[in-house]
Amino acid sequence: MIFRGNFLNHVQVAVTNRLLRVTQLAWDFLRPVINPGDIVVDATAGTGQDSLFLLQCVGSTGRVFSFDVQAAAIQQTKKMIEDSGCSGKITFVQKSHALIVEVLKQENIQLCTVKAVMFNLGYFPGGDQKLVTNVETTLKALSGALALLAPGGMITVCLYSGHPGGLAESEAVIKWAETLEKPFMAHHFRTLNRKLPPTLVLIQRTR
Repeated sequence: MIFRGNFLNHVQVAVTNRLLRVTQLAWDFLRPVINPGDIVVDATAGTGQDSLFLLQCVGSTGRVFSFDVQAAAIQQTKKMIEDSGCSGKITFVQKSHALIVEVLKQENIQLCTVKAVMFNLGYFPGGDQKLVTNVETTLKALSGALALLAPGGMITVCLYSGHPGGLAESEAVIKWAETLEKPFMAHHFRTLNRKLPPTLVLIQRTR
């Protein structure tokens, strides 16, 4: 079984056990979209896996911005990248992703030039589970990501409903995505026969 659609372009994502992890599914969609030299953003650094993935995609000529409000998450992300031996230009930002536009403008990154923005919502694994993403800042960050997105660029949002506040945040993001108009296309991927499964919202700018 294969997902197909305009938003995929040349992407064909096989349905395998990788679907059990929405983060892996997000990577599968992003790989054909990101090219060496692109500008990309990890809006929720967390354990660093998405930042490392993005750095590997853009290579030494690209640029990655990695956001997280928690110092422990930034430190863990730095360590993961150092341990990987992956080289490239990555800027760590210990601020709310709600400031994504302001921060990138300060770095001379213009609107409509960012190829990918990744969100992995919820809490930092291994950290304080009381510190979670929330509806207000998440929606502001997503709106900023839309403004930054280049034609053909993609936003991925991994949503989790099992923690306090998670269901409300997930529902708010899905409702927001449903209101998007051209040139954006929004898609929602979820496991139908699981209670409160992690889900993936994917948004692509078509032109």
